[in-house]
Amino acid sequence: MTRHIPLLLLVVTLLGSATLGLSQTPENDAAPEPSKPMRILNAHLGELPGLINADKTGPFVDLVHAIDDLYPDVTIKITIYPIARAMAGVISGKADLGLPAIRNLKDIDMLAYRFSTRSFGKVAHVIYSNTAYPVTTDMAYGIVPTKRDLLIEAVPDYMPFPVQRSMSIEQSLRKLSRGRIDAFVWAQEEADLMLKQLGLTNIRREFFGDFEDVFIIQKGTAGDEMDEFLRQAIDQLAASGKLAEIYEKIHRPYVEWQPSPAAKAEPATTPPATP
Repeated sequence: MTRHIPLLLLVVTLLGSATLGLSQTPENDAAPEPSKPMRILNAHLGELPGLINADKTGPFVDLVHAIDDLYPDVTIKITIYPIARAMAGVISGKADLGLPAIRNLKDIDMLAYRFSTRSFGKVAHVIYSNTAYPVTTDMAYGIVPTKRDLLIEAVPDYMPFPVQRSMSIEQSLRKLSRGRIDAFVWAQEEADLMLKQLGLTNIRREFFGDFEDVFIIQKGTAGDEMDEFLRQAIDQLAASGKLAEIYEKIHRPYVEWQPSPAAKAEPATTPPATP
């Protein structure tokens, strides 16, 4: 029996090698690929009651979530700030994209950021003025001359003429009602919502123009990459019908109405009270 032990050991060794060889199939040869790291994008959204709420609800927020849902390997982190701070986040590179924004006619070289190439809709803007001293769109553009220098509040980067920065919709409308400024230009839905909440009746409305709703993004390579990412995302949402579903809750065509009977707009001869 002793002389057969080497033979038995040889058989066991061969069987073990065969079993090992069979277990090393091509499937098991391939080492599991490491999971792809999740890409985090930061979106800074400026608070707009009803559209971008402090609790991260609203149609603009829904739009960002819809883009996020398109890409399983991407997570978009949303932070709500005052509008000016949201824009500052993009400019400083802390945010990859920002909302709200409208494309304007200014030379891009004059801006510290850029707009997304792909628009996702058009927003009607309204010029609001005091019924005692009406200001029309043509007056704001300088087409119709006035006897005073108009003090208009809006977002400076968005207007093709000099304006004073609006710190908030509510503040601008209250100042306008009290005669401290001549006019206020803003997106229809946001400003109308606040106007109705405040119950101001000495305000006159007039259609100012349609502007493209866009994202603000960084300049440079990072902005180029984000621009393409947003273009593809908006195209996909548009093709699926999801974009139209979301956007009808954001902005609609201009609606004519007045908080009080509309007065004929004529150049005012007496300026309102100074601040």
